[in-house]
Amino acid sequence: MTVASSAVRDTPAVIRGRVGDIEIIPLPAAMGAEIRGLDLRKLDDRGFDILHRAYLDHLLLLVRGQKLSDADMVAVARRFGEFELPPVTAEKVAHHVEHPEITVVSNVRVGGAPIGELGDGEVIWHSDYSFRRVIAGMRMLHALEVPPEGAGANTEFRNMYAAWDTLPESLKKRVLGATIKHDTAYDTNRKLRHGAVAVDDPRLGDGPDHPVVSTHPDSGCNSLFLGRRPRHVVNGCTLEESDALLDALWAHATQPQFGYTHVWREGDTVLWDNRCTIHRRGAFNPAARRVMHATQVRGHQPFEAPDAAARPPHPRGQLQL
Repeated sequence: MTVASSAVRDTPAVIRGRVGDIEIIPLPAAMGAEIRGLDLRKLDDRGFDILHRAYLDHLLLLVRGQKLSDADMVAVARRFGEFELPPVTAEKVAHHVEHPEITVVSNVRVGGAPIGELGDGEVIWHSDYSFRRVIAGMRMLHALEVPPEGAGANTEFRNMYAAWDTLPESLKKRVLGATIKHDTAYDTNRKLRHGAVAVDDPRLGDGPDHPVVSTHPDSGCNSLFLGRRPRHVVNGCTLEESDALLDALWAHATQPQFGYTHVWREGDTVLWDNRCTIHRRGAFNPAARRVMHATQVRGHQPFEAPDAAARPPHPRGQLQL
């Protein structure tokens, strides 16, 4: 697969500062930038070009104070590519959104039925749709109602470019050319998916094989691609060897210095590049209402470039703030 030419590889410094009325402020973390002066409801071609450039540079973007309808969210996401529709769930929901591209993420229940998915329990570290051959690309989450500060429900992210670039050389050599079989049966709440059949031995699952070292088609840089931890297996290993290797990779990749924790406010819109990040959410007080609307676009089938070992690091992981 040919990697597209990329301004990230050609640009010596991560974009920051002001472009007209739009300001790009890198977050004091290993990833992320806040975008100011941009109303996503009025996103034109120029605004999108700036947004997309910043998205590739920073992996995650925060735009505060947005008042987005579902139609507005769909219009923004459409600029990033083809939509990835959410999987069918078995649980009956209390209401349906007008736009099928929108996923409701909520713990609120009406008449005993949830209005959305994921509830108020822990959501483990993951990248979206790693259980599919083509994973998710851009993911966008808009906060309509959030618990009071201190009640939990923050979202943590990790920069998987930085995780790869700082991986010990001995582990880099072990995983170059290696692939992981990704489990399809369980979701990020550790629940069996609708229509899925569980298997005791993850090597016998029917999930896709993805490379551990994933070369980004736009930036041309490498990241670790781990998907989720439970019920995954490194192909060609015994279960004991696989567990030991995956445990070492996950322990490294989830270190706080590679990440950013977002404390939500109403009106926040966060969009991130699922292809080179992982994220999770902690459990929170079920009495605190949380209502988020999400949408996502299709990414690509992960691949490792033939010259992956010689690829330069992504600049955002190297940025010192």
